Amino acid sequence: MRVCSLGSGSTGNALLVEGPGGLLLVDAGLPWRELQARAAQAGFSVKGLRAVVLTHEHSDHVRGLEPLLRRGVEVFASAGTLRALGVAGTVLQPGIEVAGVRIHPFPTSHDAAEPVGLRLEFDGVRVGIATDLGQVTAEVLAALAGCETVVLEANHDVGKLLAGPYPWPLKLRILGPEGHLANEDAGRTIRLLGDGVREVLLAHLSQENNTPSLALDTVAAALDGWRGRLYLTYPDRPSAVVGS
Repeated sequence: MRVCSLGSGSTGNALLVEGPGGLLLVDAGLPWRELQARAAQAGFSVKGLRAVVLTHEHSDHVRGLEPLLRRGVEVFASAGTLRALGVAGTVLQPGIEVAGVRIHPFPTSHDAAEPVGLRLEFDGVRVGIATDLGQVTAEVLAALAGCETVVLEANHDVGKLLAGPYPWPLKLRILGPEGHLANEDAGRTIRLLGDGVREVLLAHLSQENNTPSLALDTVAAALDGWRGRLYLTYPDRPSAVVGS
């Protein structure tokens, strides 16, 4: 499996996964034309895209869903997410196969109807996806354990968030158990997962409360001796293509 973030952050989230049965899109937060252009920039064509998996119903993850529905793309999501969106789709079940990839959803702590993270498996290769979560629970850690590639939120720097211009209710929401992970949280999580993780895409970086260098430096500082590689994701362009 190969993985590429086409966009990550509050302006739109979309993650492309290349499985043995074709391409799978995780979240649909980009307009169709932008999705096509960024996929091509990363070396992919999404013309034959047939499936999208949604982690939750917030607009930065679904605002590009309508054009996909018109093109006959099948939607997979939790029952709560499908109800919140009011769209027909297939309810995610553990081990469901999409594009030749087995998907194991797991619950995440976020202020949405029924948000999930994803563990993707094919031929012994495992990819874990956990973004938009306020805390890393034992269930999240168990789902990510053994994944060689992990897409993990590193949303904010706590000091930068507290000193920034956001109103206090929004700051408290981000810092809360159903908000977003700080850089330090991401670093601790990767350290707990251990050396089995070979590569990590740091996702959903805040443009107001974080910087790419701050996220990288903070996470790396928690990983002394770790032999994997960290990659950034971006709000306006594709990330590196990782996986095998």
